[in-house]
Amino acid sequence: MDKAYLKKTWERALKALGKQDFRTALSLLQKIQKAIPVDADVQFALAEAYAGLGRLPAAVRDCKIGVQKNPGSIEGRIHLGRLCLANNDGQQALDVFNQAVDSQAQNLHALVGRAEAHAMLEDFEAAEADFKQALSISTGNVEIIIALARTQDASGSTDRAEATLRQACEAFPDEVALWLSLGFALRGWDRMEEAKATCEQARARHPDSEELLAQAADLAYEMRDLDEAVALYKKLLQSHADNPMIQNDLAQALASLGHHDQAEEIFRTLTGRFPFFTKPWLNIALGKRFVEGDVDIKRMQALDKRPQLSPDQAVHLHFALGKAFDDVGRFDQAFRYYQRGNQQHRSQIEFDGSAIEAQFHRLTSVFSQDQLSRLKASGHSSRKPLFILGMPRSGTTLLEQVLCAHPDVGTAGELRALSQVARQFAARSSDPWPECVTQMSESDVEEAAGRYLAALEAKQRNKRFVIDKMPQNFIHAGLAAALFPDAVLIHCLRNPMDTCLSTYFQMFPAGMDFAYDLGELARYYQCYQNLMTHWKSVLGDRLLDVHYEELVSDPKAALRPVLSALNLVWDDALLHHEDHVGRVDTLSLYQVRQPLHARSTERWRRYEKHLGGLAPVLGTPATRE
Repeated sequence: MDKAYLKKTWERALKALGKQDFRTALSLLQKIQKAIPVDADVQFALAEAYAGLGRLPAAVRDCKIGVQKNPGSIEGRIHLGRLCLANNDGQQALDVFNQAVDSQAQNLHALVGRAEAHAMLEDFEAAEADFKQALSISTGNVEIIIALARTQDASGSTDRAEATLRQACEAFPDEVALWLSLGFALRGWDRMEEAKATCEQARARHPDSEELLAQAADLAYEMRDLDEAVALYKKLLQSHADNPMIQNDLAQALASLGHHDQAEEIFRTLTGRFPFFTKPWLNIALGKRFVEGDVDIKRMQALDKRPQLSPDQAVHLHFALGKAFDDVGRFDQAFRYYQRGNQQHRSQIEFDGSAIEAQFHRLTSVFSQDQLSRLKASGHSSRKPLFILGMPRSGTTLLEQVLCAHPDVGTAGELRALSQVARQFAARSSDPWPECVTQMSESDVEEAAGRYLAALEAKQRNKRFVIDKMPQNFIHAGLAAALFPDAVLIHCLRNPMDTCLSTYFQMFPAGMDFAYDLGELARYYQCYQNLMTHWKSVLGDRLLDVHYEELVSDPKAALRPVLSALNLVWDDALLHHEDHVGRVDTLSLYQVRQPLHARSTERWRRYEKHLGGLAPVLGTPATRE
């Protein structure tokens, strides 16, 4: 290959890299490599092409050769370090960045790279030091400020992470990315009200920011301010009319408000315009009952065979097909699709069952009878809170909607307020939750109860009783009982096998990471069962059991003990809750709009041969626990 042709080929390769045509670039660079066996610039360009094609080990290999050929290239070392980070090799990245910093102690990119390597290796103290040194070189660098806050958060110091972001927002209020990061952080810490306040403050400064508008819409939806969410999503669509995610979010909010026809129209339009955006298919599946030969089943199966469908896209489609084949009674086929969807989703999340087991054990140790007696002596006298708790898919939403048919009962939906009370007290205590409960004083209990009651009444003020239907408040049942000694707590129970099967057949919002493997799900259920046994032993009759199977087959018998505990008279509207359903905020939004029925009892028997991951732990239960 003569020099002129070599130069032309090199220029074509660089042009291809500039256009991100990595395949063409690689082909041209390999030709050059044959003519010039070892050239640093060629090796660095090859590394870039391999990285663009997702072939990270090859990219690291060629970049390393380039560094060996030109050890004085600080840019080459930084490139190699970044490739090692992308390849999840934190130690090799750290070694490379250390060499780069040794060469140029004040090189911003080398310092930031070393900080990221330390963070990957979970040496957060060293990572924080490097990020701070980088900020001393590049004051006000938004990306580094955000990276520093994330490192502080990862180290467990949420207070310092929050302070970093708040101080940055105050110092550089024109940087939208800082406001967004603070909002996302507060949201991640489950401090939704503060996240909303921060977003509103940011939008006042940046009224034209579409990123902040999108954050405001998502916060409204998550906080179940559904009318506001609909309005904000519609405003977003004025400038992003073709964005399928925004359209899908709008439709989900409309469905939660009961506007099913409007929602379905949007979902179906999306399936036609964006065939590989599969979330609408799951929403359609949840909102209908399929029949044999259903054209929607054929369309979904045809889409499932398309080679362009990525695993991320296939997840929602497989849950939708599982629902479809369950409806038509083809249970083996339904389970295969559900299993594929669960396996795909499980591969994308982390879950530590041992940590959950340890947490539940600590709760039983701390919340003794004596400790609860001490705490509830300072509790609030209000009987307004009505706690409905239990495993997901145990009937909590159905019971909520049935009770809301009574004129004296309203709902605040799934409040996060109880877990926030726990987290806020732990944040200012020397011990973590739940051990810090032993430090709660009379004034602490009074303050926490007042804060909770304010959050409840902000959602629903004009009813005698207001439901907090956060199922996983079963973790905080002891705290609820201590804050409100006269309040009623209702534990929803359902056949364990039916509960776990129904859980396995759902895609949940973040936080239900135990739900996507039958063995992990069974172990989680066992931990929950042990914790509820403890709560029953210390709370006694204050904790009422309502069995799903009785609620759907003999609602009067199931509800009379609840009404008696609340001193409410019977109302026949309780038998026709479907006539009174307004907004519904959970995955049960379609089911609870139907009259009471027993179609979902003993459902697990249809799938018995597939439930090897459940049966050894749960056994083969009777209809009721």
